[in-house]
Amino acid sequence: MTPRPVSLQQRSFFFVLLPTFLLLLVLSLGGFLFVRNVLLEQWGQAALSKLQHTAHLVDMRLIRLKEMLLLLQPEDGKELSLDFAEQILERIEKLEGVVRVEVDWPGTASRHDGWMTMMRGYRLEPFTISPPSYNTTLQRRTVAILSRFTSGQGEVSGRVAVFVSFDALTERIVNAQWWHTSKAYLVDDQGNVLVSTGVQSSLEDYYPMRAFGTLSTLESDTLAAMAKTSSGTVFGPGQPPEEISGFYRLAEAPWTMVIIAPGNEVLQPIIRFKYSYFSVIVLAIVTILWFIRATIGRVTQRIKELSGMADNLAGGIFGPPLAVTSSDEVGDLTRSFNKMSRQLRQRLALKEALDLAREVQQNLLPTGCFAEGRVMVCGRSLYCEETGGDYFDILEYPENQGKIGVAVGDVVGHGIGAALLMTTLRALLRSRISTPGRADEIITSVNRLLCLDTRASGSFATLFYLEIDPQRQMLSWVRGGHDPALVYSPPRNSFVELKGRGLALGVDDKYRFDYNERPLGGEEQVILLASDGAWEVENSAGERFGKERLKALVATHSSDQPERLIEILFAEIDAFRAGKKQHDDITLAVIKTW
Repeated sequence: MTPRPVSLQQRSFFFVLLPTFLLLLVLSLGGFLFVRNVLLEQWGQAALSKLQHTAHLVDMRLIRLKEMLLLLQPEDGKELSLDFAEQILERIEKLEGVVRVEVDWPGTASRHDGWMTMMRGYRLEPFTISPPSYNTTLQRRTVAILSRFTSGQGEVSGRVAVFVSFDALTERIVNAQWWHTSKAYLVDDQGNVLVSTGVQSSLEDYYPMRAFGTLSTLESDTLAAMAKTSSGTVFGPGQPPEEISGFYRLAEAPWTMVIIAPGNEVLQPIIRFKYSYFSVIVLAIVTILWFIRATIGRVTQRIKELSGMADNLAGGIFGPPLAVTSSDEVGDLTRSFNKMSRQLRQRLALKEALDLAREVQQNLLPTGCFAEGRVMVCGRSLYCEETGGDYFDILEYPENQGKIGVAVGDVVGHGIGAALLMTTLRALLRSRISTPGRADEIITSVNRLLCLDTRASGSFATLFYLEIDPQRQMLSWVRGGHDPALVYSPPRNSFVELKGRGLALGVDDKYRFDYNERPLGGEEQVILLASDGAWEVENSAGERFGKERLKALVATHSSDQPERLIEILFAEIDAFRAGKKQHDDITLAVIKTW
């Protein structure tokens, strides 16, 4: 028969102290595992955020290079200005880190009136980035951004190569704070280490340029995860893990950044808590009830406060930050919650600011259609982000009643920066038309002023500016690097392009634009001005909408009013996309004369 506790001391021990101690031990272990998982997740998110920020800085430099190289691609069926090509190459050579540019033009280079005939009918293939190698001529490690010129038959007829200093390209990575506080690597698609902190920081890796994944199980597991996804975290063996890794793949280069941190460093706060907590239990068993009451009471109260604040946040109510009254895991959790609350408030404020910027920009665009005499004009812009860089405007001339101007532009890039440049372009154009001058003189003046703002940034904008003068019965226009307008004649069932020579605005402040005109005629006409986002939109199969579809829709619905035709075109484009994300702004303007 099992003896029963008789004394008060025995009963206290068996019925109070021992059950409480065991319960506390179980609860402590469960709390330790919960907080450990929270810390691991937070470390992974913080590590990926650091890697993503650094990768974005490198990607932006590569995107800038690729965007400028794309300017060397001539329009379909057109020739490329040699002066323009040389200006682009000069600007590329001046970019930070660029050490050499090599171009083998397709065909035989020749000039006639400043144009390169060998560029007709050729296109640039998608860019590739070579592995870093030591260039004996340049005496440094370089990577090359490569592309080839191909003809319509797919034959290679030329190439372009931009050599960039590998050290200059990766300096943002090497100089990042996280690079010097943990083991860090830059790994290519073949698993080779391009650069690491091993030699500099003595972090047990003395093999730069080795094959990644050969020194530990965590490395091999990380390499396997890198083959499946572009970013993530991997835990090494052990509880807690001996090491934890995070990785992030660059978008514009075939490289992946990897950071490896010791598990005890990531979980240091909870490890300290575990040791101190169990030491107190062993050394002060007589005070454990008070300790439980005080500790659990504080934890419960803080969790209730955090839960109440979380409910408030879910309802959009932001209160003052919670006071951090301890340095243990609850204090860490409170600090993390306060940080999350601040960041959420900042994100909501940023979203409100972007919504306001979108509303302001939308208010700058024409809100309705123009109709006077035998002319009707309608247009619409659809941005791929909250704000965009496409520009559409209907301009009236106070000195010439009935004469109107229609402008459609496309600023390089997207977002706030493009929207600001679009607003500047709109202000300059509206200000300039209030003074006399032909269309070419107006655009030349606007370009000269715009270059003052784009000189440092390298931004630019394309523009098609069209004037309709019913008194003179003339159409006049200026092309500023933009695609030609399409003129459809229903009686003839034929299309005509309003072509003309012209450079993008914001590139050369001394450039003078050409003036083009043609009789308006007495027959019905439908004129379509658009940004390239209209026909370059892709469906899930990678097929582009194309100009031919636009032409067919205009011809089919030419009898509709411009406003209705705009609705039909946007509806067809949206149906063609079939839910795929829109990657470029779309602007359409329809003019109908009769």
